[in-house]
Amino acid sequence: MKLKMIYGTDAVLLPATVADHLDKATKKDIRVLLSLAADPMAQVDLEAALKAASGRLGLSQTEVETSLAFWRGTGVVLTPEDGETVSVPTTPAVPAATPRVVADKGLPMYSSEELSGVLEQRAELSSLIDECQRIFGKIFNTGEVSVIAGLVDYLGLDCEYILLLLTHCVHMEKKSLRYVEKMAITLHDEGVTEAKALEERLHRIEVMASATGKLRTMFGITSRALTTKEKGMIEKWLCTMQYDDEVLKLAYEITVDSIGKASLPYANTILERWYAEGYRSVEDVKKAIADYRSKKTGGGSFDVDDFFEAALKRTYGE
Repeated sequence: MKLKMIYGTDAVLLPATVADHLDKATKKDIRVLLSLAADPMAQVDLEAALKAASGRLGLSQTEVETSLAFWRGTGVVLTPEDGETVSVPTTPAVPAATPRVVADKGLPMYSSEELSGVLEQRAELSSLIDECQRIFGKIFNTGEVSVIAGLVDYLGLDCEYILLLLTHCVHMEKKSLRYVEKMAITLHDEGVTEAKALEERLHRIEVMASATGKLRTMFGITSRALTTKEKGMIEKWLCTMQYDDEVLKLAYEITVDSIGKASLPYANTILERWYAEGYRSVEDVKKAIADYRSKKTGGGSFDVDDFFEAALKRTYGE
């Protein structure tokens, strides 16, 4: 069996090295490259060809220029600005307001020459790299410096964002620039591109990491992974309701006393009821229980199931 190309009256010729970068190129990047390769005007008047590609592909001028910057960075194409050598774009590849999804396999890598060009053109990048090295407590190699440059150039992340991310990784004992890169791409693709949003997300991650282990032990979940529903309940207790260990322990104890076993859904019902009633601390809950007891006819014993009856019925549909 043989493959035959049907060229018709026209053909597009691309460098074989394009195939080496397809795993990192987005669909938009490929469309822009094909459009420019098929337009003879690109070799005469690049600005006019970029404008034409924008209209032809339904992309903004910035999006077309961003994709061109990607191909320049790979060395597949040269522009008049590049001269005899390939350099990286002099402006961030993607504005922070319009995040660009990046392939999971990582950011494009810079050669030593390309890094030198970036450092010369971006005064703030040298200072950023120095501060990143201080946070990690080491001198970065070329590949690690390339990651920092890529976070700025290809993801459009600012210095505050990058420093927050590195500080978090050190705190979580993940002192690897490749881990930073992977996490940055994931956050970027989820739309977390501003420092404030990142700070909120990292806080949730750190709270979950420090408390989930204790809760797993408390509820006897030691040999299996948490389900998505269970993770959601725990995150709500810790990050939305912001309950401390004492409140969670009390909810656990009431759960076991009531049904004879540990149960995250049952404890969740109790905590939701407390939160809805405005109880924020152990003292609030104990006061509510004391008030309830004092109102029981004849001073009878406290019935936990009775106290949370309405919440439990809502949960189990009884």
